[in-house]
Amino acid sequence: MLGVSTEEIPTRPPERPASLLAKPYWYRELPPGTDVHRLDEGLFTVTGNAAVHDVLTHPGIAAEHPLKASARAFGPNVLDADGPAHKAFRALLAPVLSAGRIAEYRGTLMPRLIDALVDTITGTETHDFYNSYAHKVPYGIVCAILGIDPALEERFHELTRPLARLLDYPTEESSQTHANVAALLRLIEEQRALGAADSRSLLETIERTRDRKGITLTDSEVRSTALLFFLAGTETSSAFITSLVYCVGRSVIGLDELSDETAREAFIEEALRLYPPVQTIVRFAAEDVTVQGVDIPRHSAILASVAGANRDPRMFDDPDRFRVGRSLKGSIPFAVGAHACPGAMLAKAEFSLLIAALAERCSEVVVTRDQPTMTSQSFAHPAGFAVHFRSK
Repeated sequence: MLGVSTEEIPTRPPERPASLLAKPYWYRELPPGTDVHRLDEGLFTVTGNAAVHDVLTHPGIAAEHPLKASARAFGPNVLDADGPAHKAFRALLAPVLSAGRIAEYRGTLMPRLIDALVDTITGTETHDFYNSYAHKVPYGIVCAILGIDPALEERFHELTRPLARLLDYPTEESSQTHANVAALLRLIEEQRALGAADSRSLLETIERTRDRKGITLTDSEVRSTALLFFLAGTETSSAFITSLVYCVGRSVIGLDELSDETAREAFIEEALRLYPPVQTIVRFAAEDVTVQGVDIPRHSAILASVAGANRDPRMFDDPDRFRVGRSLKGSIPFAVGAHACPGAMLAKAEFSLLIAALAERCSEVVVTRDQPTMTSQSFAHPAGFAVHFRSK
């Protein structure tokens, strides 16, 4: 290869990688002058917009690795597979994420869940929106799509939320997270066996899709795909709904302006740029590769900072400022490449209807206490704030 040898890229001393990566905006603490940094032997970070695009679309950089905590916990699954296996997993999800099906969700399922949430929070002030309210709509939507009994939503929430740490780097893996995965897979299988799900739900269509298309996936792989869909569909949306409420609460743009769909969607896109729900994505060099002129040896772990890409000053003027109407070319809140989020359109519909309902029911949404911190890397959101939903 013709890139810069890793021997010429200094390892960042002396802070341990785990300590650095525990910081929400760790990419800001790396030395300037390059977008590719070696944190340790076999561990690289990539932070600039162009470099992150390169990593997420590079044919020699893979999501799959046998030692990934998520692979150990879930077995073969849609997040950790590459190539034909990844395409097969995504094909199972396609029927429930089609444009027609999303239009159906927008017409009945989403308004019911969103109206119930907005009725609950209007007129109240909360110091913990994320844990108290943010999960209500995403879990309701994904349970309905999967065909899970609504009475089990809180149980699924209790078991699922700790699994977010399996997707972080460094990973928080324990016997409890593995026990939670086993319990969730049992619940999914029990729900399927009961046959109570709608015939068009994911649990009912996923096997039909597999058999009709001749996809060679085992029953356990199908169940793992359903569980990963649940985890990704609920926790990413819960995190971003928290970020969205925070942005609404601090914005000079009034709720009445957000009644307009075009203005609302522009607002959401800028919030997604600033607060992508997945801030860091872990990839692995399947072969010796070169990224932005830097050689990365085979088997190295590569941490691609979506947050850094979305706040790259070479792409976005004054990138830390919330500015509706700016050019969002290069913004990648749902990643890019083969592993780009398949549920992006579903999530955006959910976010838009939520803001519309708040604009209809509330006079304003105000952040009344602001001591912002960011939590996690995989399902990141602002924390440490209080918000008041003032009724009309």
